[in-house]
Amino acid sequence: MSYVYYLKRLFHLTPKHDQSLIIRNVAYFSGSDAHTNNKLDIFLPCPNTNLSIRTADEQQATSKKQIPIIVHIHGGGWVRGNRTDEWRGGPTVGRTCAHEGFVGIVASYRLARISLISFIAWSFVFGLVVIIIGLSLLSWQFITGYVAFMTFAYAYNFLYRVRIPVNVEHVSELVINAKKKEAG
Repeated sequence: MSYVYYLKRLFHLTPKHDQSLIIRNVAYFSGSDAHTNNKLDIFLPCPNTNLSIRTADEQQATSKKQIPIIVHIHGGGWVRGNRTDEWRGGPTVGRTCAHEGFVGIVASYRLARISLISFIAWSFVFGLVVIIIGLSLLSWQFITGYVAFMTFAYAYNFLYRVRIPVNVEHVSELVINAKKKEAG
C-alpha cells in the first residue's frame, strides 16, 4: 500500500462505499478469444435513505427511474494497468459514480504485448546493469543467464499473440443484454 493511498484513507478522501453494492469480476466476453482480463466491476448506487419520507407513488416512480451508467476504462496505453489499480483511478471512479447515484462500471481489457523497440531498449538498459554487475563479480554465468532469460522472454512475448482490441460497443451490448435478462 502506498503512502498516498494510506493518507487518503486516513483523511477520508476516498468515498466510503458499501462492499455489498460492488459486483466484482463479471466476465463480459466469452468464447475462444476470451482473455482473463475481460472482466469488469459494477458499482451500484447507494440506496437513498430519505425514501421513508416520500409517498408510495413517489417511491414507486423512484424505483422505476432509469439510472445512468458511467463506464470507466482504465488508462495505461493498452499495455499496462488493470481495473483494480487505484493509481489508474478505476475503483475511485466507480465508488464516486455510485456515491453520486450512478451505476459505475470499471472494465479491464486484454493488454497488448510490448513492442519490439521498447523491448530491445529495456533489454539493453538492463543488460548494461547485468554486465556491470557480472564483471564486478567476475561471473560469466550471471551474464549468460541474463541473455538466455531475455531470449526466452522475447520468444514468449512474440508467441503470445494479441488479437484485435476488445470492441467497446460489444461490451455495452453485453451489459444491456444482462440488464434485460435480469429484468425479464
